Amino acid sequence: MAGSAFYAIFGRLQYNTSATQEVCAILYGAMAQNAAETLTKSGHPERIPATVLALIMAGTSLTGLCSVLLGKLGVGKVMLRFPSPVTSGFLGTIGFFLVRTALQISSGVQFQYFYPVSLADFFSLKSMAPVSCLLAMVLLIRNGPGLIAKKCGQNKAIMKLSGLGCQLLPLATFYLLILVCGIPMQALSETGWTFPAQAGRSFWGLWTTYSLSDADAAVLLSNVSSMLMLVIMSVLCTMTGVLGITGKFASGPDGDPAPMEVLDFDAELTTVGFGSLLTGLTHGVVTFHRLGSSIQLRMDGGTHRLAVLTSSVFVGIFFFTNVPLGHFIPKFFLGGLFMGSGVSFLESAFLSFRSLAPLWVFGYRLPSLQYWVTVACILVAALSSPFQGIGAGLALSLGIFLYDSTQSLPVDSMSTGDRTMSRTRRPFWELEALHTEGRRILILYLQGQLFFGSGQTLAASLVETIEGARRPVPPEFCILSFGKVSSIDASAAEQLKTAVKRVATLGCKVLFCRMNSQVFEALSVGCVVKSPDADLRELLGLHMRGDSSDDGSWQESPSPVPELNEMEANSPTGKSDLNCWAKMRPFKPLGQEDYDAFDDLTDALDYTGDQVLERYLYNGKLQTFMLEYRGACSTGSRLGQAAFEAMNLLPAGFLGRLQPHCAVERSLASGHHLPGSDALFLILQGTDFYRS
Repeated sequence: MAGSAFYAIFGRLQYNTSATQEVCAILYGAMAQNAAETLTKSGHPERIPATVLALIMAGTSLTGLCSVLLGKLGVGKVMLRFPSPVTSGFLGTIGFFLVRTALQISSGVQFQYFYPVSLADFFSLKSMAPVSCLLAMVLLIRNGPGLIAKKCGQNKAIMKLSGLGCQLLPLATFYLLILVCGIPMQALSETGWTFPAQAGRSFWGLWTTYSLSDADAAVLLSNVSSMLMLVIMSVLCTMTGVLGITGKFASGPDGDPAPMEVLDFDAELTTVGFGSLLTGLTHGVVTFHRLGSSIQLRMDGGTHRLAVLTSSVFVGIFFFTNVPLGHFIPKFFLGGLFMGSGVSFLESAFLSFRSLAPLWVFGYRLPSLQYWVTVACILVAALSSPFQGIGAGLALSLGIFLYDSTQSLPVDSMSTGDRTMSRTRRPFWELEALHTEGRRILILYLQGQLFFGSGQTLAASLVETIEGARRPVPPEFCILSFGKVSSIDASAAEQLKTAVKRVATLGCKVLFCRMNSQVFEALSVGCVVKSPDADLRELLGLHMRGDSSDDGSWQESPSPVPELNEMEANSPTGKSDLNCWAKMRPFKPLGQEDYDAFDDLTDALDYTGDQVLERYLYNGKLQTFMLEYRGACSTGSRLGQAAFEAMNLLPAGFLGRLQPHCAVERSLASGHHLPGSDALFLILQGTDFYRS
């Protein structure tokens, strides 16, 4: 009552109702039984009621406190990363327990797992009569509203009332028959159709009959582990309940002021936690989202907080008046309400394979592996407990994830240096040489998370690719682009290190680029990356020296890292693709550093391209201006005017004739800001700057 009233006022209308759960009731019962046995053996049976009351109060209050802390600390968002098959399996588990509870209530026969303990008692006339009424009621609840809608059309009011009418019709028929036949309620109770009437007592006796000071502190402390299990189950049931309701209904009900509001599980945990704290202080049991009741309320048209308040007031009336409600409600009616929701949950769970891609085995179409996670959750829960069912589902989901990850290829695509070139402008003879010799450069674009499974696949693919590409020319460089790799673990880094050493024996050097901070750190600590280029060291704030520390990681520079905007997020310091690709810097001096890691692909292609050109172009006989251009780029000096005229097909002496008409600026550095004026600027790349 208190929990429902609190949630009706402060909770989200999307989730509607709040109540206790059978699993938590079982945990309360186990704690109470343990306390009773312990106190009986110790010779203090008179302390059992007070101790049980203290256990309930402590367990509920602790659950509420933990829920509030988890919500305030933002842990709830992490818990929402539950696999959908596990959530579906949890819904199916709830459906199974609802169906089993309905059969137990109606027949009066206890069930073990999913079958009755005594088949003879279950199939006796005394048991089958209420069970038959139960099944007839379920058929009416499931099929009645559809038949009414076909007869009366799509009238909104009729559709809302049809579900409620089909639920109440069996109860009205039952009362009509006992009135016509003159059957007393006592006879119905004795024959098992209704619950027996219990002697009532004043409602304030809950707080005045026993004192918490009479509780046994040692017994309370011995049940702390069970209370923690209660906390876990409460949070887990709240999470799966919220996910189940959100998955079944795309938006909130008609009366919700924010029907499209994004799910905030931290806020839900906080609200439910405060509700549990209030309930615990009033000596009540823990409450949270009641999935079956909430969904059934939505199906019946409950779209306002008034529905939840009505439920709380209804329970409050019987609490304060001590009216034995169970004596007047037939068992089959209560079981029918349970079974109606339970069958719906089971149907949704067992038919979930329709929304999953099929699995083809030897030409036969089978349900997806994800579907069997749902089935396993239900079966394990039926044979043990819902908590173990969820654990089994998570274990299976993890196994399927690892299997799928090992089957997926870490190499997204591949290219060669004759097809993919850097964005640095090169003269025509270098472009022609790269088009001819570019196949000596391989580029592998990697994807996904690299761990012990996919790392082994990557290492094998790297070796196989380089060995298979030795014709017509052997590859000398292999660039690995980590732009789509989010993380790499130590096992994958070690496997990659072994593969790099193996391909080095084939004469191929492996280079790395576009690594985020986690990937770069893992590769550098694992001594896979040993020599980042100057630009990457500057971005990372590393000392400009070629030696790494003893453990393989790079020492941080005392100079601060340059500030980058929020959009710069794809390089080790967060630099974006756009800024990386836009770099147009002169060539670095050759032969001074043996680099193996770069910030972006352009830098890696520049480095490998220069190496290929040095070996297969500039070692041969070339025209003089080509060699002069190479020398200017290597040393950073200016290109002579004669060479510039020759490479740009200008007449000999053109720059000399142009110079008397211009002011020549020789000291301006690259990137210098030119003042605005009416002058005509001639900027000739590789030589002087003319202003007329």
